[in-house]
Amino acid sequence: MRAAVYHGPGDLRVEQIPKPEARPGGALLEVSYCGLCGTDIKTYRRGHHMFTPPCVLGHEVVGRIVEMKDPSPSVSVNEGDLVAVAPYVPCFVCPLCARDRHELCRHKEWIDGGFAEYVSVPAGVLEKGAFRVPDGLDLRVAALAEPLACCLNAVTDSHVRMGDTVLIIGAGPMGLLMLESCRAAGATRLLVSESDECRRAQAERRGAWAVDPGQTDIAAWIKDATCSSGADVVFVCVGAADAVDQAMAAAGPGGVVNVFGGLPGGAMISVDARRVHYDEVTVTGSFGFAPEHFRTALAMLAAGRVDVDGIITHEFSLDDATRAFETAATGKCLKAIIRVGEDG
Repeated sequence: MRAAVYHGPGDLRVEQIPKPEARPGGALLEVSYCGLCGTDIKTYRRGHHMFTPPCVLGHEVVGRIVEMKDPSPSVSVNEGDLVAVAPYVPCFVCPLCARDRHELCRHKEWIDGGFAEYVSVPAGVLEKGAFRVPDGLDLRVAALAEPLACCLNAVTDSHVRMGDTVLIIGAGPMGLLMLESCRAAGATRLLVSESDECRRAQAERRGAWAVDPGQTDIAAWIKDATCSSGADVVFVCVGAADAVDQAMAAAGPGGVVNVFGGLPGGAMISVDARRVHYDEVTVTGSFGFAPEHFRTALAMLAAGRVDVDGIITHEFSLDDATRAFETAATGKCLKAIIRVGEDG
C-alpha cells in the first residue's frame, strides 16, 4: 500500500509499504482522510520524541472499516461503516485512569499512522475509540473530531462557565476550535490575540474581539475590555513561553491560565507567585483527550454546535503529501487535510 513515510526532519517520502492486517479483536480501516496537525508539522520540522523514523505520521483519521476480526460484542461499529477513529484509548484501570485523568494514562493503546491507505485498528481502540460518522456529516469535517476533542478537554480542565470572559492567545486551527468550544460552553466575551490578519478575521467572524499583539498593549487592552476585572480563563494556544507571561498578566483574580500549546522540552516559564497566592490564579495545562471528549466532539460537529467553516483551507492527495507538509510548515495555510481513499 502507499503511505507517506517520515524518515527524519524535512524528509517525507510517499512509498510502498506492507499492508497491515486486522489483528484479533480489531479491524482494518481503509483511510479516507487524515488531518495534518501541529504535532505532525513540528515532527517534520525538527523531530519529536514520540516518533522514531522511519514511521507513518497522522492521527486525525476517518475511513471505512473493511474487515473486522472477532470483535468484542461491545463494539458499536460494523464492517462497512464510515468511522472516525481516536488515535489512542486509555486502559481505564491504572491509577491515573482511576482519577479520571484518562488522557494521562501511561498504558494507552494506539493506532498506526493515518497518512496511509490502510490502518490496523487494535481491539481496544475499536471498542473504545471508533465511532460511526453520523449520516450527512462531511468526512473532512469528521476528521476534526480529534483536535476538537483536545479543546473540549482543555475547556473542561479550565472550568469555562456560562458568562465567562475568555482570552485565547493564538488563532491557528486549534485556537479557533478553542474559541468555538468556549462559545459552546457559554462564554459570552471572547477575546483573541493573534498577529496574522487572516486568522484575526476568522476569529472576528466567529464573534471574537481580536487584536494584533504587535500593535496592541495586551495588558492594557484586557484591562479596558473587562473593566479592569481581567479574563476568567486564558488559553495559550501557541508554543511560546513568553505568551504565558502575557496570559498571567491578563488573567483576573480567581482566573485560570491554561498552557495548551506544546512547548519544547526544557522551555521555562516564569510565574508571579504573588498572583498565584493573593489572586488565586491557577496555572494548568491540557494534553490530548479522553474517549468521552472524542465522542462529544463528533456529536457537536454533526449537530452544527461548532462553526468549522473555513478552518480547513487546503486539501492534498496522498501522493502530494510532501507538498502538504511543506505548505503547512511555512504557515501558508490554516488547516490542511490529506485525501487518501476512495470515500474521500
